[in-house]
Amino acid sequence: MVTLPNLSLDLEKSRILNTAQTAEFIGVSVPHFRRLYRTGKVPKPIKIGERKYGWRAGDIVELLASRVREAI
Repeated sequence: MVTLPNLSLDLEKSRILNTAQTAEFIGVSVPHFRRLYRTGKVPKPIKIGERKYGWRAGDIVELLASRVREAI
């Protein structure tokens, strides 16, 4: 059964962040984030337009969590 608090969390994890939002979320500059993308160090994006890409917030949260686990 889906409850409202769970639904909100699921929707937030499904939210699509653009390049600038994703870079800000992980605490790097946009050019640095683009380097991370080109070198395969961030999850693959979703194409949302002709030349526009986005990343699922949940994928980015998982990326950060895995980096924290690796550091411990």
